Amino acid sequence: MTGPTGPGETTSVLDDAKAQQQAAMAVSAPAFVPACPGAGKTHVITSRHLQSPRRLLRQGRALISFTRVARDQMIRRCRQAGRADLVQAPHFIGTLDSFLWEFLVKPRRAAEPVPRLLESWAGIKATVEGVDREVSLYRFPMTLYPSQSPAREAVAWDKLDYDTRQLIEASTYSQQAWEDKILATRKSWCQQGYFTGHEARVLALWNLHNAEAATGLLGPLRSRFAEVIVDEAQDCSAADLAILRLLHDAGLPLVLVGDPDQAIYAWRGAEPQALGAFAAQLSPTPHRLTGNWRSSPVICHLASTLRTGQRPPDTSVVRDDDIPALLLPTQFAASGSRHLHAPTGTGIVDAFRALAEEYAVPAENCLVTAYKYATLPGITRERPNTNTITSLAWARTVAHTPSASGDDLARACAIAVRVLFGYWYPGETGGPDRIMAAHRLSAGQVNRTAFAFLHSLPPPHKEWGPQVWQAMKAWPALPGAAPQGGKGRPAGKPTLSRPQPATGMRTNIVHQIKGDEADGVLLLLPDAGSVQRWATADAATDEVLRVWYVAVTRARRLAAIALPEDETDALARLLTERQVPVRVV
Repeated sequence: MTGPTGPGETTSVLDDAKAQQQAAMAVSAPAFVPACPGAGKTHVITSRHLQSPRRLLRQGRALISFTRVARDQMIRRCRQAGRADLVQAPHFIGTLDSFLWEFLVKPRRAAEPVPRLLESWAGIKATVEGVDREVSLYRFPMTLYPSQSPAREAVAWDKLDYDTRQLIEASTYSQQAWEDKILATRKSWCQQGYFTGHEARVLALWNLHNAEAATGLLGPLRSRFAEVIVDEAQDCSAADLAILRLLHDAGLPLVLVGDPDQAIYAWRGAEPQALGAFAAQLSPTPHRLTGNWRSSPVICHLASTLRTGQRPPDTSVVRDDDIPALLLPTQFAASGSRHLHAPTGTGIVDAFRALAEEYAVPAENCLVTAYKYATLPGITRERPNTNTITSLAWARTVAHTPSASGDDLARACAIAVRVLFGYWYPGETGGPDRIMAAHRLSAGQVNRTAFAFLHSLPPPHKEWGPQVWQAMKAWPALPGAAPQGGKGRPAGKPTLSRPQPATGMRTNIVHQIKGDEADGVLLLLPDAGSVQRWATADAATDEVLRVWYVAVTRARRLAAIALPEDETDALARLLTERQVPVRVV
């Protein structure tokens, strides 16, 4: 078993982990730093940045992440260290989308109309035009083929959600006709100055392949940045890697930090093998971080059974918990999420709560996760392609949910803004940002109004629409509002989801908890054959194993797995053979 077991060994483990981090902070670009879960990547990246001298620099460093949470964490650490200068030019700390937009796209765009980068087309009311079904543009994911010049793109028909697929199949328009209309609708919004991260990548690739454009962009980039660090590099899509290769080939020093074992975004084009090939070009000898500052030795050992390459478990640096991996025989509901703990007949979450308390792990420090939303208890999610009144009902529910995530609250607020703006400014085109700019409305003012409106609404019910309409008419309007009769009135009846009982624990799918952690984690594995997959599949090619790997490595002290009762003993034998302490309960 790995991890600290005595005073001398603890010191050695701690020293080794710190030495790895110091080496990663000092490695020269270009470089690749593979980092295990809990390795302190953000600490390493920020500490590397904090080593910058305290003087006016001609060149800076770009720290690029995939999430605003990671971006904000790096900015906060710089400020807490008294280095506010490190978050200002010539430095850059931001997401990959914002980096591509600011340095590879926006400089080549016309000043009018003002170019805007959206998180997704869901940020504006963009409906596909000229077809016989009303479907929002953001329901159609796009595929980009960066190896072709110019980069070719197409609708990713195989990635449509079920409801969108049903609407398209019921349409009298062919799939090709739909694709033509989708691209035409998107082009019209781009001509108005609206773009998403996908379009930013298309334009960045085009600019880098165009000699004149590339010259105008790469010179300032090389002049400004002595180094570009990309965090969570395993999340890079094929297009992202193609752009980074072009920047590397142009002489921009790159440092990629990531964990190929945590690559769980194949649906958007992330491939561990592609990252490995590019990383080998950057540095033949990677600088590994194998010290896990988060998880216990048992969890490190459990995680090692889910990854490729038969590598030894990562080293638990600061924990000595010896809680075994818990296996919970479960009777999974065929539909819904009322899963029962087979030995006791109680709900599986209640059984996990009792076991966590037995090991002094409080429920508020626990996390319940699964591959699919449908498997999870106590979670209400936004349904795709719903009418406005149903979306508003979901948003109202979120506004009244104390445990709602920041992302859900932001989406709920955006829905309320679109509904209110549709009533207050019926004749104005463009997204909410354009309307806000036209009437000099601040984002804070608009969001406070939208959230207060949501919170004031009564609970949704089948005849909820008229109450919403009365509330909209009575609500104090923002400056410049000019309602026109019944324009903007949400029509129809809301489709109500059956309320789920609260679990008392954080609950979300694995893809949404990446970057999170908890003292205790329960992973639900309802599908038959999971043990066979665990035993024989290769994580290098099987993303499901990598999803499970991400799930169990969120745990600090306690990892529990619920699986069909007829497979529990088989998993217990498998883990025992691989020297993982197990308790079937």
